[in-house]
Amino acid sequence: MYEDLFDEKKQNKMRAFFLEISKLGTYRKYPKNSVIDISGNDFVAIVVEGKLKRALYSSRGLEKILYMLKPGEIFGEMDYFCGGNVNIITRAMENTVISIVNRDKLDKILETNYQGYKFFLHSVIRKYRILMLQMADMIFNSSIGKIADTLIRLSSQEGRLVGQKLVINLSLTHQEIADLIGCSRVTVTKGLNEFKEKGIIDIQNKKIIIKDMEKLRAYIEPLI
Repeated sequence: MYEDLFDEKKQNKMRAFFLEISKLGTYRKYPKNSVIDISGNDFVAIVVEGKLKRALYSSRGLEKILYMLKPGEIFGEMDYFCGGNVNIITRAMENTVISIVNRDKLDKILETNYQGYKFFLHSVIRKYRILMLQMADMIFNSSIGKIADTLIRLSSQEGRLVGQKLVINLSLTHQEIADLIGCSRVTVTKGLNEFKEKGIIDIQNKKIIIKDMEKLRAYIEPLI
């Protein structure tokens, strides 16, 4: 299912488009763990290097990661088109460079570039689908089912084949996976250990390798 929702060819075309227009913006560098705070809604920010996450935080400091962004992916497009803003915190997961492209330049591009509109729409829909699937996990799946489903989804978004194995091309800590799923780090560690003991996954250099996709799928509640 996720292969259809997250078509890699379409995503690569989208990323190439945004990296091209990033050349029109102002570049800013952010060290790992720093908060990226840009006020207003007259811009779109494009990740040029590194990786960042967008998350919600409670007053008690609890974190819920909404999605992660890598080079060629953007944020601020919803505010750019619709106005207003949501109190989402953007944080660099590693040393990151972003390009801030202002409204006047974007407006000129979109005046004549129909395909550009499709890439912006693709970005919004991609995020909507990620959040929709996270919500389905919270309602329908057990804790270990959430972990399994998240690994399957990440493999379709960020996976690459190495021989006969599927490697999730993201270095994520157990806490980051927990924040993505909405459960405790201990729960994630127990779940990943169970998958390792049963030969379903392996972990090398902080990257998760899926060895048996069918066994992993058996943990989740399928949607009709």
